[in-house]
Amino acid sequence: MDTVRVFQVAGFKNSGKTTLIRTLIAEAASLGLRTATVKHHGHGGPPALPDPDTDSMKFFRDGAAASAVSGDGVIQLHMREAETGPLPLIRLAAAARPDLILVEGFKQAPFEKIVLVRSAEDWEQLKDLPDIRLAVTAGTDAPGAPEVVMREDTEAIRGWFGRWLKGGTGHVHL
Repeated sequence: MDTVRVFQVAGFKNSGKTTLIRTLIAEAASLGLRTATVKHHGHGGPPALPDPDTDSMKFFRDGAAASAVSGDGVIQLHMREAETGPLPLIRLAAAARPDLILVEGFKQAPFEKIVLVRSAEDWEQLKDLPDIRLAVTAGTDAPGAPEVVMREDTEAIRGWFGRWLKGGTGHVHL
């Protein structure tokens, strides 16, 4: 059975998840690793779709279960599927043969993760998430966190993540 390394970033809306994911992508790239991302669309409704007048979107609008288009080295896929969590998205992202898949959101998913903590209230709600490895805080205490780094300390975050990458954990069976 195939496996892929998966690491997750969790936190509440506007806590800095996307910014942190971008930092993690840069760190992985500096180590020569190919990264894919999977994101939970937490804004209500479906994600924005491309121009409806393209052929691939006409197919999708007309009821195709999936519509894919390829050009100049980029593949775009739109697929109808009941929301079932991150694993189907991870399987799709694994088709790109990444060394690592970073997951944004899906707080309750059972992957090793960093949680972003803006306040004591955030930590109170996030502290029992599965497999927390690091809490990145805005000066807030995170009692019981395995490790804590200040949000502004990008070098410490990158260093921690580089050590995690070299540690070889986070493999998920597909």
